[in-house]
Amino acid sequence: MKSLFCLIIGLFFISTMNAQSIYEAGYFIDNDGNRKECLIKKLAWRNNPTEFEWKRTISSSAKTEKIEDIKEFGVGEDFLFKRYILKFDLNGDTVGKSTKYKDPDLKIRKIFLRVILKSKASLYQYSENNVHRFFYTDQSTPYPELLLYKVYYTPDENEKPGEKIIPQENNTYKEQLKKKLNCKKQNVSNLTYTQGDLKKYFRKYNECKGYKIDFNTRKKINQTRIGIVAAADLTDFSHSSQFDTNQEASYENSFVPRYGVFVESFIPFSKVDLSFFLEGTYKAFKTTTSDPVLTNLDLELDYKSINIAFGPRFHIYLSSKFELFLEGGITVDFDLGTVSSVFADNEIENATTDYFFGGGLGSGRFKIGFRQYTGKNISKSTAVRDSDLSASSVYLSINIF
Repeated sequence: MKSLFCLIIGLFFISTMNAQSIYEAGYFIDNDGNRKECLIKKLAWRNNPTEFEWKRTISSSAKTEKIEDIKEFGVGEDFLFKRYILKFDLNGDTVGKSTKYKDPDLKIRKIFLRVILKSKASLYQYSENNVHRFFYTDQSTPYPELLLYKVYYTPDENEKPGEKIIPQENNTYKEQLKKKLNCKKQNVSNLTYTQGDLKKYFRKYNECKGYKIDFNTRKKINQTRIGIVAAADLTDFSHSSQFDTNQEASYENSFVPRYGVFVESFIPFSKVDLSFFLEGTYKAFKTTTSDPVLTNLDLELDYKSINIAFGPRFHIYLSSKFELFLEGGITVDFDLGTVSSVFADNEIENATTDYFFGGGLGSGRFKIGFRQYTGKNISKSTAVRDSDLSASSVYLSINIF
């Protein structure tokens, strides 16, 4: 347990110290149409950027690309930006930051639009200082067009001028959608000017028309992966002799196959890639030895269990295709009828706990990792009180969903 504690503290320290320089897999396309796979500095991207920092590999020098030279870039699985020159209004969406004019004051700007949903009818977003503007394209409108929305105010004529104002909304975007992007009389009356509502509307529209959705942003907290895992464990088992507790019976080391399923969920930190995983695997093996006191007495262990592992996993991207991960956690073995020539049926623990630490490399849907497990006592015998079952493991995991 001490080793596990030190590992987790060490991983947390490393990730905290490097939080300002975490990079994740991405790409960009320059003005000449050249696409470059790279690592892009991980940010919250709450405001649409005008530049970004990137590296070819984790050990390369950092470079900065500006909006004048890049027409598209993507970061991870959720951020896709495209460059456009557009007219729009950024007056605030609250009365305190609005004007008394209903029509927006449109100004031309060169910006990176974030792609929210990409299909035959696509949705885009621009955000700056908590003001959000949405744009769309479809088959008849290939260049993004503003979905018009504006908060404005009018004076209350029953009060003294300037003492009270009445908030109003210009909801022209509802008429735009009703006229140009409406399938089977989609309801726009309760549609709010938010990413969540508009994304649902565009998704339903494309599905209604039978269009394939090529890209759809997801909330990072819902980024869950489900897959299968196969492992080879090198197990080591020993216990004291039932005839002389000062003597130890050491069994033959065994290579044991272990296989099962896992679920991994990512935590939406802005600068640290952290996930938690839950893994369930089955393993069974037999191993033998001779008693150290009565050397002609053969001993055998026929072990079967379901292993449940849980723990955090830190991800560090080495390049656009490869990542390094570090992990540690706790496992519980549930006995499935282990048979021993030393321990009776009721002398094997029903559930035992140990800890593990390790790491490995990942690429795409695949991960190859190594784990070291701490020892555990599977005995509850009064004659042979102490046993030690430990293992080291190499495994391969594959994301299915």
